[in-house]
Order: sequence, then structure tokens, then C-alpha cells
Amino acid sequence: MAMVGALATLAACGTPRPPLLPPTDSSSSTDAATDTGVGGGSDAGRCTRQEDCDDGIACTDESCVFGGVCERTTNDNRCPMGQRCFVGRGCAAGNSCMRNEDCNDNVACTRDVCGAGGVCQNIRDDSRCTAGERCSYTLNCVAPGRCGTDPDCDDGRFCNGVERCTSGMCAAGTAPNCADSDMCTGDVCNEAMRMCEHVMLNPCGGSVQAGVYDVTPAPSYTCGTGNFGPVSSLNVDVSGSNVTVRGLPVDLTGTQSMGMFSASGRWSRGICTWVFTLQGAATMANRLRMTLNVSFDFCDVSTGCVPQPYAFDGTRR
Repeated sequence: MAMVGALATLAACGTPRPPLLPPTDSSSSTDAATDTGVGGGSDAGRCTRQEDCDDGIACTDESCVFGGVCERTTNDNRCPMGQRCFVGRGCAAGNSCMRNEDCNDNVACTRDVCGAGGVCQNIRDDSRCTAGERCSYTLNCVAPGRCGTDPDCDDGRFCNGVERCTSGMCAAGTAPNCADSDMCTGDVCNEAMRMCEHVMLNPCGGSVQAGVYDVTPAPSYTCGTGNFGPVSSLNVDVSGSNVTVRGLPVDLTGTQSMGMFSASGRWSRGICTWVFTLQGAATMANRLRMTLNVSFDFCDVSTGCVPQPYAFDGTRR
């Protein structure tokens, strides 16, 4: 009878039920597993653990920081020699970039720009230094003449040669030798084209003649510290091997030989100095072919004064 009673009790209770489960949370670990930083998830920058930030790039370190945000830092040591690590890209050539921040050279006085074609440009900017100092690509701001590498000494001019950094000081370059041993050409260094030119002289062996030359096209220039022109004529004075050219804001002086001449002059405007370099060659007895290059020393970039070349012909009156 006891066994029958027990069976009756079980029948009255029905089939046993499984234990109740807690309600499903919309932010459960199943959803979090699909949010793997850059590599997946609808909110790729959010995280609850470090693994959520894995971007699949070997040269980056990932961390899930306060606020549930992924933070990634680059480690160049994990890239082949000559390459750098970029967030979202991996290892690439050291001068490659996707944004300006990729071009940071850790030199405060350079402007770091991701230029055309994704190539870094680090541009010296002396205006970021104190008065009288110059920007160095490796040493930051330094006293005039001091340097760390050859590019620190580059004055941007071709015809006075390549400046070098020697024992921490800038040394002047050697001007290119444009002579071609042809008596019937005028051999000049063309600053505007950054090359030597060999202008045919007609008649052969012609010389620079003194006089007033009408200039075509007439050069002119305006920037933040001054202006000149349009210059429609130049007065060329020849005395032996010496030449003086008048008609620009300052007289230019130099030398002439075998049908060609070079003359220069400096024009001070406040802290800015304009540098005029005029080169020419006789193409006929009454004609000169000339190139004028205008450059600047000690100019703040905010003035907008940048080097400007002009090429023109002069006809003697």
C-alpha cells in the first residue's frame, strides 16, 4: 500500500519542470563577441575587453581603455627596415602617409604635411623659431649657420651650388661650371630652370653692349613686404669686365665676359631682404636674353613672399 501511495502522489504533481532561466540581456556576451574593434561589429570602436580591439595588424598594440573605447598605438620596430607602422594600414614605406599625423618628425619647427600621392613632406618654418634662429630638420631651432644635416643648409638656390653641413656648421656650395668650351655660345646658369644654358651667339663671339634695353614681357611682383614693376626697360652699363644694371628697386652689379653677364643686388624691407639675380646673354648685337630670379632672406612665411623667376628678352634702343 505504501508503494501505491507514492505513485499516486507523483501522478498528482505532473511532469517535473526544468529550472527557470534569467531573462535575456540585449548586451549579452554573444553580441560583444561580434564587436571586434576595426575588424568587425556595428560599433567598431567600442569594446568591453582588449580582444574586441584586435585590428588584425601585427605592428599595432590595442587596448580597451576607460569608457569602452579602443585605443591603438603603432610600433615601428615590428616593421621591416625603412618602413613605418600606420594605424589601419600596417607597415609601409617611411615617407608614406594617409593623414598629416603620419608625417610627424618630432621637430617642432617643421610643418608636417601628407602631400599628394600619400607622401610625407616636412617643411622647415623659421617663423616657429625665436628671432634670429633657423629651423633645422634634426636639431629644431638653431643659431644661424648651425646645422645637423646637409638639408638644413639648403638656401633653395641652384646656381650657387649645394651647401653642406660640416662639423655642425653650414659651408657654402660650389657653383656649377656651365662652360662648354664653345666660343659661339653664351654659357649661363639659369636659376629659374635650375640648369646650365648654352645660348647661341650671333654673331659668334658677340659681347654685351651698353645701353637702354626695352624688356618684354615686363616683370612685376607684389607680396607682403613690398612690390616692384612692371619693369619695361633696363639700363645696362658696361665698363671692361664690370656690368651695372639699373631699373629695378636696387642697382645690380656683376661681371660680363664673352657675351654673357651676371649681376645681383639686395633690397632690405624691414626684417625681409629681397635678393635680385639677373643673368643674360647676347643673342645679337642689340639683343639680350635675360633671366631674373627674385628670392627672399629672413622672410616670415606669413608675408607670402616666395621665390619667383622671370624670363624675358631685351632689345637695345
